[in-house]
Amino acid sequence: MTMKEFTWENSKDEFESKNLIGLDLETTGLNRNIEYERPTSAAILETNLNFESPDIIVDDKCRLPYHVLPDAGALNVTNINPLELMDEPLSLFDLIQKIAHYLERSYEKALVTYNGATYDLIILRHSFFAHLYDPYLLVKAAEDRLHIDIYSLAQTIFCFFPTRIAFHKGPDGRVILKQELMATTNGIDPGDAHAAVDDVKTLLKLAKLMEEKVPEVFYSALASGNKKRVIELLSKNLFLNYGEVKYKERIAVKRTPTFICQDPSYANNLVLFDLSFDPEDYLYMTPEEIASILNKKGSPFFNIKANGSPVLLPGNLCELNDLSFEEANLRANKIQENIGFKESVVIACDINAKKRTPWEKPDYSESQIYSKFIDSHDKLLSKAFLGSESTDDRVNIIHQMNDGRLIDFAKRLLASEDENCDPVTQMNYQEFEATRLLSDDDVPWRTLNDARKSVENVAKRMTVNETIMSATKKYYDIVEKELRR
Repeated sequence: MTMKEFTWENSKDEFESKNLIGLDLETTGLNRNIEYERPTSAAILETNLNFESPDIIVDDKCRLPYHVLPDAGALNVTNINPLELMDEPLSLFDLIQKIAHYLERSYEKALVTYNGATYDLIILRHSFFAHLYDPYLLVKAAEDRLHIDIYSLAQTIFCFFPTRIAFHKGPDGRVILKQELMATTNGIDPGDAHAAVDDVKTLLKLAKLMEEKVPEVFYSALASGNKKRVIELLSKNLFLNYGEVKYKERIAVKRTPTFICQDPSYANNLVLFDLSFDPEDYLYMTPEEIASILNKKGSPFFNIKANGSPVLLPGNLCELNDLSFEEANLRANKIQENIGFKESVVIACDINAKKRTPWEKPDYSESQIYSKFIDSHDKLLSKAFLGSESTDDRVNIIHQMNDGRLIDFAKRLLASEDENCDPVTQMNYQEFEATRLLSDDDVPWRTLNDARKSVENVAKRMTVNETIMSATKKYYDIVEKELRR
């Protein structure tokens, strides 16, 4: 079968006039329930592919509403004083609004983050949702917005071009891909690590290094910079190359995949076959046999997430995976021409899907982002609410909303951001904050009890910044005093 090949050189021609947006967030913590974490500070810098002096678009901290309680460990690492946050001119809503407005009009620029695919952009999605902005602002297919994750590029380079740039290794010889260490190992001054603006400057310097030293990876990453492009590349090319560094083992895993299908139970999961394995050993397996090894260690069947900013390399680099182009081509054709085998893989996906625990609708609005899409009626009302300066108009808009999640968020914004809000709404909001933070139940957000335990954990796990910890304890006391008034 004939499929279109892509090359990094063609990608360079396509993207060389592209501007880049570097983004980093410092946040309230690393709760197991990420939907409750919010930015404490944010930085956005804009530059071009010549990496000339970047323009600072956003460099702000923000006040936090009491019900968004920061973790002591996060404050200790980021060196953010919560008492000083109370005096910041921007509220959390103001900061989210500033970020959203800039990103809405900058969709033609490529977004650059470090580990943003699994952290910063997820935090932003939930923050947009809780402040009535489109949670999918950054992934609108019609806009062809690109995102490259420098952490993913670092993994790919370590797999396929490990001598082009330097990598830090720990005492056990395992590679460590933290941004600060990636920078210092390559002679880049990270500045004040964990300060958002310095982190963005550092990630843009790392991007420049990778563009200069490993253009094959940098421009391929742009070519696979969103979900639509990932699916198109896999669908239109007989095979590609993909690398990752396993998180626990810290070992490089190189693959030369050919595309089989999208998982019918979760379309973002793309099921691939690694051509490092001989297809003849798998073509005649039953769906049940395939199901038992799908995405398992040592299996040729593996998934990548189409929306996870994977870096796909051109197929002609397969020799870097000890596989000749001719052999890869032969093996891929065996897979693609065997329709029965591909159908068996689809059935295998369905078998595994039926074994999963049924999804239960979460109890709280922040956790319900994936429960259903926001319909056009409530999207328009959300925009109207955000665009209105009239308290009465905002109240009327809330009465017209149908989505209970958005009604919750709108009432909170009305109470916390509108000084003309009526006393009943204010009282209900204060009761909401008190109920949330003074709870002794096992809840998905950070309560005051959880926060105070986080102070104890700091001393056990990291070097203590006494000034920040003292301020953090005082901040928790202030919050409790306000809630118990």
